[in-house]
Amino acid sequence: MEIEKEIRFKIESDSKIKEIEQETKEIQERIETIDLVLGWKGFESLNKYGFICRVRKKNDEIYLECKKKIQEHTWNESKIKLKEFKEGINFLSLIGMKPYLYINRKRQIRKYKDLKIYIDEVDMLGNFIEIEFQEALNEEKQIQEFLRHFNIKNVEQKLYGDIFREKIETDIDFKAKFEKKMKLFIEKDML
Repeated sequence: MEIEKEIRFKIESDSKIKEIEQETKEIQERIETIDLVLGWKGFESLNKYGFICRVRKKNDEIYLECKKKIQEHTWNESKIKLKEFKEGINFLSLIGMKPYLYINRKRQIRKYKDLKIYIDEVDMLGNFIEIEFQEALNEEKQIQEFLRHFNIKNVEQKLYGDIFREKIETDIDFKAKFEKKMKLFIEKDML
């Protein structure tokens, strides 16, 4: 089990992403990451049960993952490697969970001092950075230094699932497009 501490910020400008890329060290090149989150109560699952279950595909590797919220920005995370995406969907479906969130993103991982910086291009939402700080000494100081250094004055963002939920609940066109993409992905991976 792994402890994960993270916060995220929306990045509106491609030039800001380039600046971050130039002044941080690459840990992992840009890859496609796809998450399908399943639960008993849809978007209410995290609040009701305190955890999420997802099937994650990173390049050619597939995992069944569970993330339990410990406190704000802090999670326990555990994962099991799978051979096929549908194994995870079938397992979680067997215990009554249903897919409610599909996230497709291009992600690269960078390093700034003790911080891991994830640069995410999230399909349908745009560009974000996620700062992971469980390995940082003086984490708050390093995070503030990073934000000042790159002039990120943006407000801290919610979890991707919460952002998707708000858009789905308030924009009928977004909801239709989202549901179509999720359905097509599930159908493709269940064959």
